[in-house]
Formats: sequence, C-alpha cells, structure tokens
Amino acid sequence: MKRCFSFLKNYLAPDRLQYIKGPLSIFETDNGDIDEIGDFPAIYFFISRKQRFILPAGTSPVIYIGKSDKLRTRLMQHRNHYRKDNPRTDWSYSRYNYMKMEGGTDVYYLRIQGKENSKILESKVLENYYDKYKALPVGNGAFSYR
Repeated sequence: MKRCFSFLKNYLAPDRLQYIKGPLSIFETDNGDIDEIGDFPAIYFFISRKQRFILPAGTSPVIYIGKSDKLRTRLMQHRNHYRKDNPRTDWSYSRYNYMKMEGGTDVYYLRIQGKENSKILESKVLENYYDKYKALPVGNGAFSYR
C-alpha cells in the first residue's frame, strides 16, 4: 500500500487496499494511461508526485478525492479542465493549479464493489482523511460527507 493512503487503513480492510490501482499518468500526455481505464464506478485520488501539502495535523501529497459512476469519462473531463484552466478567470478550479505544481500528478482509483455506492464510499474516505489530517485535501472544496 502506498503510504499516502494510510488514512484508509482504519476504514477499508487490508485486502481491499491492495485493489487501489495506479499510478496512472493522464494529464501531461495526450492519451497516457487513460486508455487503460474503463467506464465503471470508482473513487479516485489525485496525488502529487513530489509536493506534500501542509495540513493542520501533518502533510499529505493528496490533492483531490473524487467519485464517479463512469471513471474514464470523468477523468477525461478533469483532463480537459486541466488543459483549459485559466487561473485569472477560472478561480473555482484551484485543484488544477495544485496539479500543475512541480512534479506533476498521478491518478489512483478504487473500483466500487457489489452494491456499494460511490458517493457513500467517497464520503467515508473524505471523512477518514479529515479525521487524520483535520482538513480536506487541498483540491476538495466541500464537506460532502457531513
């Protein structure tokens, strides 16, 4: 298990953590690893390759945690926003500014299993992140889990 996912060990079973897939590179190249990803429900993580962000209770390379019912489609939307981002006018897209910082960004994902709901899983993961670091990831903007 990648160390940056240690906040999940109290919520997800150890055997489930091994199913986190990545790192995938989808932002810096035309296609990159996006062709390897299917359109299935999942939660996903944007992880900085070199930067660790200072949070109230530690540091973390996690930029953003999201969910999708069609992962490939959602990641392509993120890639389009990443490439069109204009920091002077698109102030609501600060996550993309973090993603462009030194070193780039990798994507990891965890598929939804069985009757699991992607929104509920995302909420629990964000709650666990908040419990450990006393803040949301730098690219997340809302307390969707509370």
